[in-house]
Amino acid sequence: MECKVAKTAGFCGGVKKAFLMVQEEFKTKPENGRILIFGSLVHNENVMKIINGMGIVKIDSLNEVGSGDIVIITAHGAGRKVFEEIERRGATSFNATCPKVSMVQDCAKKYYEKGFEIIIFGNREHKEVRGINGWCENKARIIPDFKEVAALINEIRAKKIKKPILLISQTTQNIEKFERIKKMIHAAIKEAGGKIEIIDTICRATFVRQKEAFVIAKEMDAVIVIGGRSSSNTKQLWKIAKDQNPNTIWIEDPSEVKSDENKEFLRRAKSIGIISGASTSPDDINMVRKMIESSD
Repeated sequence: MECKVAKTAGFCGGVKKAFLMVQEEFKTKPENGRILIFGSLVHNENVMKIINGMGIVKIDSLNEVGSGDIVIITAHGAGRKVFEEIERRGATSFNATCPKVSMVQDCAKKYYEKGFEIIIFGNREHKEVRGINGWCENKARIIPDFKEVAALINEIRAKKIKKPILLISQTTQNIEKFERIKKMIHAAIKEAGGKIEIIDTICRATFVRQKEAFVIAKEMDAVIVIGGRSSSNTKQLWKIAKDQNPNTIWIEDPSEVKSDENKEFLRRAKSIGIISGASTSPDDINMVRKMIESSD
């Protein structure tokens, strides 16, 4: 059986940097206080098992933070008030935010302070989006789909939005959708005589992964997407691959390859492509590849 692993499979630069930062910084434990992580470093359970194995405790509320603690900010980032609350509690923050996400946060803060209406294309429940919004006083307008884009355009045409607009995106959103949204909103603003700034904030690595997923899905008999179920970028890859190739499955852990359903799926395919989300470890990818190759 032919098995092709995407060149982009594995950690993206931001995830790799965050993972290595945490591993290097916390080889030794502080004498006082604990090492906490506010949420999941990345949306991948196997990676989080490694983090937990280092004695780092995941928390979901800053109420759990005490004096002397070190609180790791995940790769998805956090709003300004999170950092302020950690400091207020006598703890220290360790910022492992992806540099690309930090750049988007800076854009939102800068333009908000200049009086712009901040529009974010993304999932309003995603941690990255909440963090970006936290740098513009949680006043950003989040547009997750074309229905809400249409509502925004109606307001623009009715001249209900008086401020100039900044349009940005969650870093892991679908490239093609954002391109369409940019054109739609830009046209409406031009028609209404308003002002808009558009900054392409979708990560370059996301763009390359999505492009490769499209190609592999068309080339191969079947596709396996590996990544966390709560991972936004993995979900986008799965949608792209599934649209091109109905013989596409999404697994979170290599062990899922051995399920009866997936064994049959593998048996029928003569060629299989493997793609992964940006938080999937190389070890998981190699394990899946070996399972497929050994099933010949």
